[in-house]
Amino acid sequence: MRWLIPVLCLGGAALAAEPAVEAYNLRLGSQAFGTLYQFTTNDVAVEQAGHLLAMGSDIIKFALDAGRHRKEFTTLTAYAQADGACQRLLAMPFRHYFVWASAAGHTNGGYWRKGPNTVEEKIERDEMFEFTRWLLTRFNGSGKKFYLGHWEGDWLLLGTAQRGTNNPAPEAVAGMRGWLNARQQGIDEAKRATPHTNVDVFCYAELNRVRDAMLAKPGRDVRVVNAVLPFVTNLDYVSYSAYDMQNLQEPEMLQTLDYVAAHLSTNKAAALPGRRVFIGEYGFGGGGRTPDRQEPLTRAYLARVLRWGVPFALFWQVYNNEPGNFFCLIDATGRPTPCHQLHKNFLTAARQQVADFQRTRGRLPTEAEFSALAAALLEPK
Repeated sequence: MRWLIPVLCLGGAALAAEPAVEAYNLRLGSQAFGTLYQFTTNDVAVEQAGHLLAMGSDIIKFALDAGRHRKEFTTLTAYAQADGACQRLLAMPFRHYFVWASAAGHTNGGYWRKGPNTVEEKIERDEMFEFTRWLLTRFNGSGKKFYLGHWEGDWLLLGTAQRGTNNPAPEAVAGMRGWLNARQQGIDEAKRATPHTNVDVFCYAELNRVRDAMLAKPGRDVRVVNAVLPFVTNLDYVSYSAYDMQNLQEPEMLQTLDYVAAHLSTNKAAALPGRRVFIGEYGFGGGGRTPDRQEPLTRAYLARVLRWGVPFALFWQVYNNEPGNFFCLIDATGRPTPCHQLHKNFLTAARQQVADFQRTRGRLPTEAEFSALAAALLEPK
């Protein structure tokens, strides 16, 4: 059976008259990190961002690693203000920015692996405070939302030598709790201290080895999800780099998402209603799987996670970054892949569904209503 999404013609003028429809979160986006190829002299993240906008997505994820430039810049804000690629990305008409944001002020960014450190935690908190204030002030009234987080937390916690095999050291677990709490505290304090309207900044933690903890595998049962996440008491969101569950059947997949959600503190539930666990990374390009073989897998996966209600699902990535694999929306010849067309068609059809819903009911879909209609767009026809 062929998998199809209806391609609907959207009247640009009709949608332009409905800003709420244009701003509605359609959930699907991708990432712009380092790659094996590019086709212009632009910064590679900026080049990939252009493809995302053309595809119809207003969601992007990229890196702002001030820690690697600590000899040149004293803070994350100073680095962001000086970095031309960052400035171009922030000026683009994206509404949701996911940023791997690292502080510049630490002598060693992995200080927390040795345990809690009040001096270093203050540096982290202060830099998140300053960067959040700058974002809220510069983009006041823009409708933009910024989600500040980090790369896969379980690999950070375990370190290269222990990947996937052992439990982390207790001092590293305690240190990561302090590090993430400091980041969230800095963002929260800046939001309280900075007048702002129609712009927001959030903190997220990313995890990537949920099944180890969920299945309580001896020696692999201490992971970010169960040992760190519940202790980051005011965390806004959780990102799940979800390769360890993406090949499961739907019941197990949804149970895994429920497991993550159950370990997230409820302190922000009133301020941020709805699901607060999103898919920060997924993709079926490993094992040399060619792009045409990925489309049905991606389609089925998106239907499942959207049915659960994830607020975002971010495909890895626009250009491929792994030799011998095909993790891409645009291939090495510059051609869009079947997954690119899947995303483009979905975003077009979903936007039309939201417009039709508002026209007939006089309001926008709730999260649950959108989850149902979005998943239906991905079902076999």
